[in-house]
Amino acid sequence: MDKILGNKKNIALFVLPGLLIYFVFLLIPIIYNLGISFYQTDLMSPGKFIGFKNYINLFNDVTFRQALGNNILMVIGSLIAHVPLALFFANIIFNKIKGSHFFQTVFFLPSVICGVAVGLMWTFIYNPEFGLVNKILEMLGLGGLKQQWLSNPKTTLICIIVVVMWQFVGYHMIIQLAAMKNIPSSLYEAAEIDGASKWVQFKDITFPLIKHILKIDVVLIITGSLKYYDLIAVMTGGGPDHASELLSTYMYYQGFRNLKYGYSASIGTILLILCVLAVVLSNTVFKSEKIEY
Repeated sequence: MDKILGNKKNIALFVLPGLLIYFVFLLIPIIYNLGISFYQTDLMSPGKFIGFKNYINLFNDVTFRQALGNNILMVIGSLIAHVPLALFFANIIFNKIKGSHFFQTVFFLPSVICGVAVGLMWTFIYNPEFGLVNKILEMLGLGGLKQQWLSNPKTTLICIIVVVMWQFVGYHMIIQLAAMKNIPSSLYEAAEIDGASKWVQFKDITFPLIKHILKIDVVLIITGSLKYYDLIAVMTGGGPDHASELLSTYMYYQGFRNLKYGYSASIGTILLILCVLAVVLSNTVFKSEKIEY
């Protein structure tokens, strides 16, 4: 094996298929999207080059600004919902509670369910007439708090963040749990001998040694929050009155309903820039040093 990997031609042959897939299915579409963002086109007739006009129009577009604001709230809400909860549940399971394998499976299962199915299920749960949320409030004598959850501009985005949390907190928990299991048990044994509590062990051993994985997890949460589409499309369609409109749903609306593909492509470019900024910001916040055990 070492002889094969020592040959540069063999390494190139191994890497080439991956590079071709990356080039054809990722790099070319990005370049093409960036190119048509400078045109006014419906892709069915010759496009007209308009330079940066699509981008200028974007930031003068009230709906775009609202969608951008909603996306920022979605990112913040997802980070607040996912990171602490995933850490909390991962640490509990890491401490080998009874039935830990069962809980890992139960928490992870929602993340493998189709987003459309999740959206439909939660639409029924939030239904104002027969939905589970209003029924529970009624049973608890809190009927005055009943809402039309997905039709109220003040609650619709919060409701969607709750659904996203329910679906993906287990996924992020598994990522963090895997990082915790990679920490040598000898460190915890030494801490217990010194009389360190579980909280001290988490604060001084677990958290510092999984920061590099947390950085990756935060990037996944942010980029995932920026590109949510299926849940929004099924549950609210971006409504009411654009209260749950995100960049992805607005991009679809402009491209496939208004046939403004150049305008839609400019929204896609903004999304790409936001994703790159998320990676840079995450690397800045979660500075991790080389770990040696």
